[in-house]
Amino acid sequence: MLDKRTQLLLSLVALAMMPFLSGCLLAAAGVAGAATVAYVEGEIKTTLQATPPQVAAATNSAFKQMGIAVISSNSTTVDGRVEGRNAADKKIAVTIASEGDKASRVAIRVGTFGDESMSRQILDKIKSNL
Repeated sequence: MLDKRTQLLLSLVALAMMPFLSGCLLAAAGVAGAATVAYVEGEIKTTLQATPPQVAAATNSAFKQMGIAVISSNSTTVDGRVEGRNAADKKIAVTIASEGDKASRVAIRVGTFGDESMSRQILDKIKSNL
């Protein structure tokens, strides 16, 4: 166990580092049991309570609703991938991997370097289609 003085020092160092981390990692977490959404290295990542085929179908619907042309779409019971292009011809890729019977890990990347705002919009639209 760390003594209180060391704990305080580590807490202060962590707080001092937060401004430098804001561009690299943004995470929003709710109460226990709520899904975590993280934007890391140009991708938004989260877990959704749906199978890969359900997430792929919801993604196809989301793309159509947002005016994103679906280039390719495939899914199995263990994984999936949906790719599209928006009006600015940016590639959008949604990668899906099973995490149990009724959960899937989802990663969304817009363009080469990522676009957090657009990725979040796509994620919200996928969720509304599930």
